[in-house]
Formats: sequence, C-alpha cells, structure tokens
Amino acid sequence: MTSVIHCGPCLYDETHQNARKWCTSCEEGLCEDCEKNHRKTKTTRDHKLISIEDYRKIEDVPITFICSDHCKKLEWFCTSHDKALCVVCLPSEHRSCSDVIPIDVAAANARQSTAVSYLQEAIEVTLRNITHCIKNRNTAREDIEKQEKNIRRIIQNSRTKINSHLDKLEEKLMQTLVSATKTCKLKCNNFLQQFNLQEEKLITMKDQVVQMKKFASDLQVFLGTRQIYKLVMNEIESIKTLTDSIYDYTFNLKLSNAVFKEFGDIQVTEHTSNLDIKELKLEQAQMQHKIQPPSCAILPNGNLLFANYYDRNILEYSVKGNFIGSIRVSAEPYDITVLDLNRIAITYGDKEFFEIFNYRNKRVKKKIKTRGHCWGLSQSNGKIYVNLDNVEVFDITGNKLRSLAAANNYISASKNNIFCSNNLYGTVCCYDMNGQEVWKIEDDSLKYPLGVSNDRSGNAFVVGGESKNLILIEHDGKAYKNLLNLEEKSSPRVVCYDKDKNILLYCDEDGDYCALYKVLSK
Repeated sequence: MTSVIHCGPCLYDETHQNARKWCTSCEEGLCEDCEKNHRKTKTTRDHKLISIEDYRKIEDVPITFICSDHCKKLEWFCTSHDKALCVVCLPSEHRSCSDVIPIDVAAANARQSTAVSYLQEAIEVTLRNITHCIKNRNTAREDIEKQEKNIRRIIQNSRTKINSHLDKLEEKLMQTLVSATKTCKLKCNNFLQQFNLQEEKLITMKDQVVQMKKFASDLQVFLGTRQIYKLVMNEIESIKTLTDSIYDYTFNLKLSNAVFKEFGDIQVTEHTSNLDIKELKLEQAQMQHKIQPPSCAILPNGNLLFANYYDRNILEYSVKGNFIGSIRVSAEPYDITVLDLNRIAITYGDKEFFEIFNYRNKRVKKKIKTRGHCWGLSQSNGKIYVNLDNVEVFDITGNKLRSLAAANNYISASKNNIFCSNNLYGTVCCYDMNGQEVWKIEDDSLKYPLGVSNDRSGNAFVVGGESKNLILIEHDGKAYKNLLNLEEKSSPRVVCYDKDKNILLYCDEDGDYCALYKVLSK
C-alpha cells in the first residue's frame, strides 16, 4: 500500500494532516487549509500545485537536487560544461567560466527544450534496437531448430542405408547433436534474457520521461532530462557490448568413411551476427561541441574528423562545417590517420597503445600495445608510422615491421621520407626510410612547430604555434615560404593535407578556428 503523504507545514507544527496537493517548487505536500494560504502568500502564489495522484506519477523519477560531490543544493548552471553546480562547485571548478547562470533561469521552459526531445528520441531508437536484437535472436533460435531438424533427417536417411547394428552409433551422434544445439540455444536464451531486462528498463524510463513532461516542474524536467540521459547512454553502451559478443551458428554433419566405427561428426561453427544497430546522430542545431583537437583528418568522402582529446571521442563534420556525429573511443585520442574507406588508426598518447578502428560501425578492429607513449601518427603506401621513442613501422593490420632512428612529435610520411616537427628545439626534419637525416630547418620565422603534413611531391606543410603561421618547405629542404599568417588570438596546432583532393585542413588548439583551403600549384 502506498504510504500517506502528510502536509509539510502541518508537520512543522507537529500535527498530521493528509496532503491534498503537492507543490513542485517547495517539494512538499499541502492540506486544504495550507493550500489556501499557499495561494494567498505573495512569494508562493505563482508556485505550481498538482494533485497527490499526479505527484505519485513522478515520485519515482530519478531526479536529485543535491550535488553528488559536495552534498549541497544545486543552485547554478554552467552552460559551457552543461553542468548543474552547487555553491562549492562554482568557486572550486568553474571560477573562470563566464557563462554561469542561476539554475532557475537555465531551467525556464525546459519541458519544451530540444534536450527532452532528444532524450525521448534516444530511448525510442534504443528500444527499436532492443526489439531488433530480440527478433534477431528469436530468428537465430528458430534457424538452429531448423538446422537440427535437417541434420536429424540426414542422419535418419543415412541410417536406413546401413545395418541395424549401427543403432548405438546413431544414438551417440544424436546425443552430440542435442548437446550442441542445447549449448547454442542456451547462449541465445542468455542474450534474450539480458535484452528483455534492458527493454524493461528503457520502457520504464520512457514512461518516466512522459510523466515528467506532464507533471514535473521545469527544474525537475531540466535536471531529470540530463540525469535520465546518462542512464540511457549507459544502456546504449551495454547493448553495443552485448552485440559484439553475439554469434550465429552453422551446423554441419561430416559423415565418416568408416561407418562401422562411427556414424559421423557434428560440427558447429560460430560466426559474427550482422546486427544492424542504429546509431543516434545529433544535428548541429541540437547540441554545440567545443573541439580541442590535437589532430584532424580528411575522410575519402570529404568529411572531416577531429580528435576531441578532453571528451574521449572523435567528431565528424561535413565539408561545410555541419556536425554529423561523434564516435566514442577507448581513451583520449591524440592523433588520427585514415587507412582506407572504412578504417582509421588512433594513438592515445601516454596510454601506450594505438588502435585500428572501423569508423563506419564504430568498432575496434585491433588494439596494438606498445612499450612507450604513442604520439604522432601517419600512413603511407599501406604502412602505419607511429612516433614512440623512435618511429615504429607497422603493416596495415597492426603487425610491427621495423624501427627507424628518427623520433620527434608530429610526423607525416610520404613514399620515401618521414617529416617530423620538434617543438622543443624549434626544428622540422626530413628522414629517409632508413632513419638517416636528409635535411633540417631551424628558423626564427617558424617558432614552436607542431602539426606537419606533406603532398605527393614531398613538400611539407608546418604550423608554428608561437609564430602563428603556416609555412611550406620544398622537397629538398633548401627553400621555404610563408603561406598564411594566422589569427593573432589563435593557437595553431594541427594541419592535414589530402593528396587526392589537394585540400588542406587547419585547426587551432582550442577549436575556435578551423579552415579548409584549396592548394593551387604554380
């Protein structure tokens, strides 16, 4: 039986009256007399009152008004970090944030915000994925049963061709088949059980969001949207993890040539299930992203990739600058390079590994552990070059081939050379594929060199972090010229050159200024 909700003001007077209404602003129940006083009082007459029956519908929605770090009331909101703050968070973590506003101001009209709509859409898409997964597993289970029946028929037809003394061998083989199908069905049932549990969770959250929009206050909707969204994202990641472990099964019967010794052998092969999990994409109008990219890349279809180091993801934009979607990766990405139409390679700085990653289905193809920090990264002629203590060379599948003597910060590889920037010594070097230095540039016109890239002719493009410019170094290292003087307030960081399209992508350290240029040769 649901517990009785007492009137809050009456409890203060040590009397017990059943509440008739609930104030979503004061977060307490009101009896009939207190309700009248509540409506008459100037400071509370604008508060939203709902019936106790309606309050029951949002009572269990997981919303907290208390900071989880400092146990203080959430009173402020930082729009840059999209985070609710208490009085302790504000001076300790957001002192330099210029756009901190009262949470009541931020929560105004929250129920009509795109964040609520996106939360509902995220739940709907995830529910459709769950339904798809359940349907897939049911189909797989039915297919197992059909295959079992086919194998039984083959066994029985074969048995009619031999003598009756093979009955025992037939029974033995049947038991093996039953055991194999039982094992496969058990695996399917385990996944079905997990998917059904996740479906129940998501349906509950879906109903909570609907009730929250109808009856909760703007502040409750505002905080609840963000808190429930985190729960939904956890379910989405859990579903992805489960689907990576799903297999379909193929049953085969290998008949024995020595039928008097054994009838045959049941063979079960596992192969990856091609579940098409729909990814939820955000339009640029829905959410703005603060990019702080240590690297960037240009995809074969012309779209742009930016490694967002502080958010552990890679962001994809169209050539016109429209946001397409984000890709969650294993750690803070430092450098990225395109391998082919589907795959990229990613380094993770001091995490001592890099990955070959399929950016279309957002799955890791191979994780390569190293004995040192992984920084600069490049690809040329089917080989991957990674800057560790030396520049290490790997094939396109991640197998190590050899080491070169050269080692710096950012690197870029061509057919015959490797170009390296060294911001500590203010130099740009070119090495051959044996690690021998070909040329080195050190000049006051290029201070604190960072991002480096090259064209098909062996010319190198380098940005100067302190000189705030982009220079072109000719292939022999004997001449170089300034191409761009960049924004005074910018902090140039990375540059990427597409050898097929002859376009150059530049981005500063804070993501405030990114530009795409067409490179014309004289």
